[in-house]
Amino acid sequence: MALSPVLEPPTSPFPFTPSVLPLYSNPHILPPTVTTHRSESKAIFLRTRKAQLQDARAIHQLIDSFSHDGTLLPRSYAEIRSNIRTFTVVETHTHQFLGCAALHIYGPHLAEIRSIVVRPNIKGCGAGGQLVHELLRQADARGIQCVCLFTRIPAFFEHFHFEVADRQIFRDKVLKDCRLCSRRDACDETAMAFGELPAPRDMPLNSFFLPQQPAELVQLQL
Repeated sequence: MALSPVLEPPTSPFPFTPSVLPLYSNPHILPPTVTTHRSESKAIFLRTRKAQLQDARAIHQLIDSFSHDGTLLPRSYAEIRSNIRTFTVVETHTHQFLGCAALHIYGPHLAEIRSIVVRPNIKGCGAGGQLVHELLRQADARGIQCVCLFTRIPAFFEHFHFEVADRQIFRDKVLKDCRLCSRRDACDETAMAFGELPAPRDMPLNSFFLPQQPAELVQLQL
């Protein structure tokens, strides 16, 4: 039931010029269409775009490389092709594929960032941040009230104003993925949210998860 941790630390704010930024309803959402990462030898220009069918193979190979150890949920090539419209890719200005992420929309109340991952050899260039900003922009453009994700590195997403939340609030996510996950009762991920949390539903989800075990053992007197 995992979302991938983005394989890079938070980077400094993107060098956008405020006078040319479009206006969005949420002031925290910036549109990272093109970003420049400068090194001692050269400048790398990054951009995001909606994925196309020809990107499916690269997306599948990257996700598959992080699914064997449980970092990512495995996704078949056929599944990625059929859901290619949910994916966004980040690339260089020379069309070099660097990473991907998907925005799964449950409804106007909730969307989920899924399968977010970048190539490990470009760690620190800002590609992961590009993807987060772009998916938040897409959700905002659709009027989505809340964006959730499950991650092992919450500190990274706090940089983008995500906050820790109770995973059972995300009923749609739990019903879709968590209740079928073999690790649902030993989940090591943190649920996080950006925006207005979904309203509680009538059906409780407590039965889907085992209660958390106490940290300390108590010796019984026999």
